[in-house]
Amino acid sequence: MTAGPQGRSLLFLSCDLTGSTQFKQQSTQSAPWQKTFLQFYREFPQEVASAQVRTSSQDLVFKLWKAVGDELIFTCEVAHERDVYRAVRTWIDAMQGYQRDSLDDTSLGTKGGAFIATFPGPDSESSIPRDPTAETSGQDVVELNREALRTRDDVSEASADKYLFDYFGPSIDTGFRVLSKCSDRYFTLSVEVAFAMACISLTPNRDRGDFGLDDVDLLGGVELKGVWGGQSYPLFAIDLNHGSPITDAFKKFSIGGSTVQDINALCEACYGSEGWPFKLFLPNSANTHFTSEPVDPLATYIPSEPRQGSEEFADELGDDSLNESPPLG
Repeated sequence: MTAGPQGRSLLFLSCDLTGSTQFKQQSTQSAPWQKTFLQFYREFPQEVASAQVRTSSQDLVFKLWKAVGDELIFTCEVAHERDVYRAVRTWIDAMQGYQRDSLDDTSLGTKGGAFIATFPGPDSESSIPRDPTAETSGQDVVELNREALRTRDDVSEASADKYLFDYFGPSIDTGFRVLSKCSDRYFTLSVEVAFAMACISLTPNRDRGDFGLDDVDLLGGVELKGVWGGQSYPLFAIDLNHGSPITDAFKKFSIGGSTVQDINALCEACYGSEGWPFKLFLPNSANTHFTSEPVDPLATYIPSEPRQGSEEFADELGDDSLNESPPLG
């Protein structure tokens, strides 16, 4: 896979059910607890589609990436800061709508977060054979992966039956750590998500009301294991209680407070710092931070020679290479 038109950034969005462990162990429910979770797996994606209508974002494409227990994670390809902002707002609308309409008679709630990964660098795509007996070639793994990715969208190849396609890289690892900090009140954001949202909010000649960030807070600097050499990572979050009387009353006692300009400045400082491992590619953006084509670290990789099979290796050793009673010690 080469850089250029292949380059893209994906927004990853998570919705997780809170209180699920206790809920599953309750024995006084009128219906089996399994039904509630089967409804989540089927009805929450429908709620996302309904939220797209409510927010006029039908042009965005949300795709299920994976289910992790009681958590659903979707992707949305983004090409402009506006896409990031609208996708996050649509997702939160879906979460709140689902909690209000489908979980109102339960003790369950929702929580979530968002992060961005960029391909083919610094993040990568992988193909994993579904049938462990199907991979018999000794061909280089990089070349095998390239071939599988080339056939991914070819229906005639039925590659989805052959491979599970997935993502991996520093943004994915960091993203999951950011998601782990979310709560029923705070929808956590990676720096890239906060940066893109701040940029569209600050774009001249736009209605600030449509791209406001009054509900975005900096929860502080946190050390995320293995991320950015242990430096303090800015943890941004959307306060889902923003606007409530109690929340607004508490904020009057907070020191300082962050503006959109503050959020943008902090993100920009991180983005431009030495050793910052993440990059965001938004080809339709006018911001030079986001328009550099992703570099494929494997673009110039030269495949190694095919591996020899185990039978060939045994033949080379000879029939008497292994002794029935080898000496010990």
